Amino acid sequence: MQRKRPTRLPRDRYVGERTACFDMCIESRQHVFQSPEVVGAMVERLERAVSGQQCVVPVYVFMPDHCHIMVMGLEEQSDSLAAMYRFRMLTGKWLHSRGLPGWQQSFWDDVMRVGDDWRNHATYLAMNPVRAGLVENYFDYPYLGSIGCDLQDVVLRVD
Repeated sequence: MQRKRPTRLPRDRYVGERTACFDMCIESRQHVFQSPEVVGAMVERLERAVSGQQCVVPVYVFMPDHCHIMVMGLEEQSDSLAAMYRFRMLTGKWLHSRGLPGWQQSFWDDVMRVGDDWRNHATYLAMNPVRAGLVENYFDYPYLGSIGCDLQDVVLRVD
């Protein structure tokens, strides 16, 4: 009998001074993240979720139907996965209360290895709106930002 691959890495991979990237989609890929009100509510709840786990967000990008969030633990007890579960719970309730579609059941994550260049990955995430043809320069995209970091210091300039 073949065993299914686990959906998540072992829990300890998300705990401590680690960096993880999370990609989450809205149900049926509906375009929800297209207004300052909606994205502002998402960012407010993201800030609450990560601060409760002693984490920062070097970069987040809310595309029309999904988001990319990089979470970095600052302390030994930081838990990026717990922060994302909290974020999904808080934002799911908010979306539901406004009659908007919620999150797809699961989400993707990628825990960076020690020594990986997280700044290059942050730049890659920031370039998503450019690759999608939404803007020519990623700093012009209104739903790109960071929490607890200076985005200009985080993201490498790509010419």
